[in-house]
Amino acid sequence: MEPTFSVGFECAGEQRMLTLAPDGTAYPADAVAELGVSLVKGSQTGIWRLLAEPTVELAVRAIRAELPVDLRAIDVIYHNGYQSWTDSFERRASWAMPGLLHVPRIVVDDNVLDGSGDYRFTSYKLMPGEQHGFTYCYLRTGERVTLVGSLDEDEGFTTIFSSWGNGSLTLDKEPPAHPLAPGEGYELASFIITSGALGECLESWLSHAGVRPRPARPLIGFTSWYRHYADIDSSVLEHDLAGLARVMEGCDTSGADVTFQIDDGYAKVGDWLEVDAEKFPEGMAPLAVKVSERGFIPGLWLAPFLCERESRLFAEHPGWLLRDEHLGLVATGGNWSGAVALDTQNPEVRAYIARVLQTVVRDWGFKLLKLDFLFAACMLPHAGLNRAQLMVDGLELIREAVGEDAALLLCGVPLASAFGRCEYCRIGCDVGLDWDDVAYMRLLHRERVSTRLSLADTRGRAHLDGLVFGNDPDVFFLRDDVRLSAKQKDLLMKTDAASGSVFLTSDDMGAWDDFQCARYYDVLTTFLRRERR
Repeated sequence: MEPTFSVGFECAGEQRMLTLAPDGTAYPADAVAELGVSLVKGSQTGIWRLLAEPTVELAVRAIRAELPVDLRAIDVIYHNGYQSWTDSFERRASWAMPGLLHVPRIVVDDNVLDGSGDYRFTSYKLMPGEQHGFTYCYLRTGERVTLVGSLDEDEGFTTIFSSWGNGSLTLDKEPPAHPLAPGEGYELASFIITSGALGECLESWLSHAGVRPRPARPLIGFTSWYRHYADIDSSVLEHDLAGLARVMEGCDTSGADVTFQIDDGYAKVGDWLEVDAEKFPEGMAPLAVKVSERGFIPGLWLAPFLCERESRLFAEHPGWLLRDEHLGLVATGGNWSGAVALDTQNPEVRAYIARVLQTVVRDWGFKLLKLDFLFAACMLPHAGLNRAQLMVDGLELIREAVGEDAALLLCGVPLASAFGRCEYCRIGCDVGLDWDDVAYMRLLHRERVSTRLSLADTRGRAHLDGLVFGNDPDVFFLRDDVRLSAKQKDLLMKTDAASGSVFLTSDDMGAWDDFQCARYYDVLTTFLRRERR
């Protein structure tokens, strides 16, 4: 596969288009002179780089590479979804990709169904054979794959479209959000095409991209969300902590870290330091101490880049809220009382986020942060940064605030931005308390809650575990009050153990009977002994 490139740009108020053939031939000549473009192909590596050194100030509007490929000749195609929850697994190249075009606009808007995915900035055709993903994709026939992967995703998200009917892969690179200055060199796009076994292709791609995982031990333990959701308080959590301690007494956890992670429900979203005094009269720090005294890692959930409309932050700091070109608030979802994005380029917002994270880690004592809904940082380009640059900037703000004092478990994040920047990352949608929700919910967005889809994502992104971060496939259940069959619960538990680096439950572990404990110990042993990269 050899790409043909095209670059759309604006110069002196005029829209221009430049095309480059695989041999580097470019036309028209005057556009070549303005953009100062060149195409560099790595020798025997399948690496392509599109470079520019403009002679005048200009704004790049579009960057595209088209690769001819016979999609009828392959078994399956894999497209990596936009963020943690976006469905990501192998599909037939002739299949259609689900979207929101069939959902009435009023339903989408009232429930902000398009907030968490790529629907606002990606074209969905809902036609057989028209699919897309982000950052990388691979084509598989038997055990052999051909992988196409972006090498500079921090500088702009790459959307990869496959068209079964047209026989092509199209890479659309997010352009810079600022004009290019004359005389400076810019890399507009860079990607690799490599073939072989999947593991070999992934390692080659990530090596050339300079991605290295942070050191992280396997993580096991308890998280409160799927047992209580937001209905938590100190007494409830102390009960759950005692249950975790009882079960952990019966097994060898050497080689892993054990966490007790407190999820949503301790404060209004956005008002992180104003803890609900009725639920937690002593605050959060004493709970972190109690967890640490048990020998576990205290974990806490936050969503640092957004707030809910009923929060104090929303009422008192309207200037902190991200606004679109019409000065409207940028809704991220229908969660809580309605969630809106913060402007992470506002210095006061940045200072507030840093203060919250430092307080939680250094004053309260939490050593694992589950940071959620992170896509809120890159809802739309602004402040001279495109979406990818905004997301990387937000994650670097987080790491600078916490340093090495806490491990990060990221969630709801565009995956490539998280590569090498966190210890753990969610790689699928939320599990549900049943198998696949009610029928009408299956018609909604690709990020919906579903145990069936979560399992598919766990398998689909298993190849990333240990290469870029430790995969978090979400929780498993042994308890009886979920609407899953014994076979489904067993499949969920064993798939999580076989495919990830995080193995958590939300059950009342203290209520497990002897059979449930024995089942847990058996699968946990498999998880801990599994060979990892």
